[in-house]
Amino acid sequence: MNRTTITLVGLAAAAGLGSLLASSPAHAASAGTDVYARAGVVYASTGGHEVRLTEDEVNAEPSLSPDGKRIAYVHNNTVWVMRVNGAGKHQVSDRTGTAPAWTPDSTRVTYTATSCTGAPGTFRVGLAGGTTSVPVSPAVCRDQAPPQVGFITDVPGDQPA
Repeated sequence: MNRTTITLVGLAAAAGLGSLLASSPAHAASAGTDVYARAGVVYASTGGHEVRLTEDEVNAEPSLSPDGKRIAYVHNNTVWVMRVNGAGKHQVSDRTGTAPAWTPDSTRVTYTATSCTGAPGTFRVGLAGGTTSVPVSPAVCRDQAPPQVGFITDVPGDQPA
């Protein structure tokens, strides 16, 4: 029997693994909900009932939070969060990014983006949006000044997820 072993080094590699698996649905066992993207649209499926969650076709890489209440996803090359029912869509990343992944307590999202070195790095951000992403790796970027950016909300007056 032949076996292939893949060893990942560091958080950036682990975050990159999420982009390799992006076509697989994210699943929260407790909620029984799968989330996935097809043709640039994010969907949720519970008990075989599919619901379209995004209005446009510029979305990818949905990731269901461990508590089953929110979805992090890439919208037009930035990281956004919404409630599992599609409400409360808002941008959380302060730069372009991919491969959103949740912290185990569902309070923050990590994602991959270009770091201060020009190579891929891993960043962490809270769920409220409008905050600066914290560089996790590479370590040399942790003391760099954050970029100055604006944040977009999907619907004026819509409450964040």
